[in-house]
Formats: sequence, C-alpha cells, structure tokens
Amino acid sequence: MFLAAALALAACGQSEPPPPLPQPAQNVVAPPWFICDAIDAPVLLVFERDGPKVRVAQYDKPNGALVQRTEYQIGAEEGAAGSIYTSLIQNGAEAGHVRQINPGMLETPGAAYTLPYTSVRLGDREISCRWMPRTRLIGFTGRRTIVVSEDGDGDLLYHSYDFATAAEAQQIEIAENGRTTTFSLEERDGTENMDANGSSFQFQADVETEIVVISGRDGRGRVEVRRHGPDPVQSEDLIAYVVGQGAE
Repeated sequence: MFLAAALALAACGQSEPPPPLPQPAQNVVAPPWFICDAIDAPVLLVFERDGPKVRVAQYDKPNGALVQRTEYQIGAEEGAAGSIYTSLIQNGAEAGHVRQINPGMLETPGAAYTLPYTSVRLGDREISCRWMPRTRLIGFTGRRTIVVSEDGDGDLLYHSYDFATAAEAQQIEIAENGRTTTFSLEERDGTENMDANGSSFQFQADVETEIVVISGRDGRGRVEVRRHGPDPVQSEDLIAYVVGQGAE
C-alpha cells in the first residue's frame, strides 16, 4: 500500500521510495457530475454530464482498472420521500436511475458541501454510494479513494479507503446522514493553502511525514507523501475528483 509503505519508510529512516505507480488509464480533467464510490460493491463509478448526455466510467476494485464506459440520456426527474430520482435512458427505454437526497431533508442541511447522491441503479444493479458531510474533496487514484472533509468544528480530516482491502471494509453510518466504510488511514487537524496554482490540504502524519492532497486550477490533482521538505517521496495522480463548495 502506497501510503503505508511510505510511512513505513519514514519510520525506518530509509530514503528509497517505493516503485513508481503505473500511469492511470485516463485522468478526468473536467469536473465530474459526481463520483459514486460504492460501499456495497467492488466498483467506483464516475458520472460525467454534458447537457442531456451522461457518460459513466466504471473502475474496478481492487486494481483500479477502467473496465467499462457507458452512455445514457437524461430522462425524467421524480421526487419521492425527500429524494430526487433521475432516470437514465438507453435506446428509448429506462436503463437505470440516480438517487439524490434533498439536502433540506438531512439532519444538518448545511453539511451538504457536495450533493448527496446516495445510490444509483444501472440495469439490475443497485449500488450505494459513499457520502460524507462537509466533504471538501472526494477523488480517487489507481489504488484508493481519498476524502478530505470537515468535522462539526471546521477541523480538516483526511480519510483514505484502499482498493486492495475494499472487500474487508465494513459499511458504517456516521453522524449527519453520512454513509461510508471503515477507513484505511485517518489523519486530523489538517491545514488548507491556496496559491496561483490551486489549493492543497496538508496533514502531518508524524514528525517527519506529511500527506498533501492537491487540487490544481488546471483540473488535475494528486496525493503526495513528503518527508523533510517539499519534495515528495511518492505521488499518486487523482484520476477524478469533485470539490465541495464549503460553508456558505
């Protein structure tokens, strides 16, 4: 595991980084409509919307491979019990739908920094999506999902969910209607920095090691592990990510 290996190197005082990652199949530069990181299936789905068209890219766990792209047309929207169901059409027939909870129905409506898309149906598959309150950024690399969020006091949190151990992760519900799984790594008390190139979230893993999540103005992002300075000992590109709007 990339982060675990990097932290182990730091603990052992070694300077040799692990082998570089293979290049991802294709990075999504334009912001997706939303990302459905399944909490009950070994898949991750990226939804891109262009007017009435929706393209869905499916990535596999545990290896992070791009396995399928599918195109749909947006159909009717229907409201039911505080949710909005948007149908997905193929060849003139309904082939699935997207479920979004109305933020006003949440325990804390203001915690919906990203819209709560909580499940999707594609064909006969019903998939539950990860959603966490006060998400500042959710994205994924070829090896893991990354979520940067705030707690109720506004402190920054980092969670990663490794694809390699996704099968063992347990579904959990957290405060304020959050839906997620047991994390692979958690860091707290992060800081946010902004400059001409974009923004970054920095988390101190130990006295020598820093984890940095970067969101560039060019639409590209990455996760870095740094030791003793600004140069990374390991880096993973974010294949796609969504940035939360933050507090109003």
